[in-house]
Amino acid sequence: MTCHRCSADCKRFGYFGPLRIQRWRCRECGKTFSDDPKRLFDNLRLPETVGIQIVQLLSEGLGIRAAARIAGVHRDTVLSVLEVTGRRCFELLNARIRDVFCQSIQIDELWAPVLIKQRNNRFNDRDKGDFYSFLALDARSKLILSHRTGKRNDETTDRFVADLANRIIGKVQITTDGWGPYQTTIPHHFGPRAHFAIQVKSYQSPMEDITSQRHHLTPRVKSVSVTVIQGDPKRERISTSYSERANLSVRTFNRRFTRLTLGISKKVENHCHSVSLFVAIHNFVRVHSTLKTTPAVKHGLTDHPWTVEELLREAAKG
Repeated sequence: MTCHRCSADCKRFGYFGPLRIQRWRCRECGKTFSDDPKRLFDNLRLPETVGIQIVQLLSEGLGIRAAARIAGVHRDTVLSVLEVTGRRCFELLNARIRDVFCQSIQIDELWAPVLIKQRNNRFNDRDKGDFYSFLALDARSKLILSHRTGKRNDETTDRFVADLANRIIGKVQITTDGWGPYQTTIPHHFGPRAHFAIQVKSYQSPMEDITSQRHHLTPRVKSVSVTVIQGDPKRERISTSYSERANLSVRTFNRRFTRLTLGISKKVENHCHSVSLFVAIHNFVRVHSTLKTTPAVKHGLTDHPWTVEELLREAAKG
């Protein structure tokens, strides 16, 4: 072991904490420091095996306190791991998903409250209330090309579409739902490269469908309308089904999106980190049941499905 400050040899200097993390002391300058966990989790005094376990638990839909109980650490440690990995996963996705060519993109937004619902946000706090995660999905490889979490307004939509347009090369067909700002932002940022259509689904009310009278049953689709905004999109590719299925995966594997529970986010920063972690796991680690591999392998970004440890090491490279 060498010193971080002067690169001189170090000697063992006892252990730290109940996890018995090795401490070291420099023979030259006397500086002491903990065993370096290969920089997977910055300066957190945490064995990398425990940190990897925490990320695995969070990626399987466990909440913060449940992950803390299973890993045997404090909940603040779990939040610190989430902050480090979420930030690094965002940077990894930003660097890796560039100059992508795809034929069809589906876009949808996913709602989740932060601390309180919007109707209870009496002081209109921008860091509380309803937040939406915008996801752009490649219909062929199921790769999430871009994501952004924020208020469902013109500003967030414009930034999301601008980021997506910078990642895509060539012409592409885009399908969205009926959210109004898409009709101006997509033609503005993509220009003639985009064949753009809107698909809007209307659902039966509980009085029209006896099977949906229970409050939590999803009502049946009554009609589907399609509107072509720009270009000449192929009719068979106009759909948002894959992006809506991706929304189900988010709610299944991310506790913060599970409805009617106490697992909702309390801080918008942690909410964003959680979404970035999910997207990285979805793209590089979790094997898609239909593709039989990960979206990143299907799209040619990697040559094999990564493990969680591989993902964290790649993200730590910066």
